[in-house]
Amino acid sequence: MDSENWTGEEKRKLKAMTINPLINSRRRLREIIEYYRAPGASLWAVTDGDGPFHLSKELGRKIREYVDDGSLDWVLGETTDRPLVIFDEEWRRWLQGNAIEFSEARFAYQGELNNWIQRTETHLGLRATFKHPRVNYGPKHQPFVESVFKRDPEIAAIRRKFESALNKGEITEARELGEKIGQILFNRIVI
Repeated sequence: MDSENWTGEEKRKLKAMTINPLINSRRRLREIIEYYRAPGASLWAVTDGDGPFHLSKELGRKIREYVDDGSLDWVLGETTDRPLVIFDEEWRRWLQGNAIEFSEARFAYQGELNNWIQRTETHLGLRATFKHPRVNYGPKHQPFVESVFKRDPEIAAIRRKFESALNKGEITEARELGEKIGQILFNRIVI
């Protein structure tokens, strides 16, 4: 497993996932997987931003989804039978102890979703002005919001649909999905 080269079976697994084993060496794929496992990992940073490496949007999304569901754990030598992180009692106590911070993070994230929609509208020529959110979503908010996305596959899937709708220019659908994400996050405060 320490070899840089893929075995025949590993190549078949990667091809079944439509990940090219010739372009993506074991070291590069490990770096990408470890990046996506870290808190605050951003698809935008590695596709359009100034992230630690550059990926196409398609490959970035694909690998992120495989990392989320554990399908690429074998690359790191881990088993895929790790338990799904859910809303356990310890997480609920942490959330209830930080309810005000979580509420602020939800509000800031909702503003960030609206910000993404406005940027897309501006890019498509549907909007001439840009209104900045009252509270900027940042590092102090991410642990709260990302903890929900990591524990709830439903909301993580909705976020991926939201990003996909933005990339396709489907503003109405993105706005509806953004509101749905905000409502689910709000419901997590009162669990």
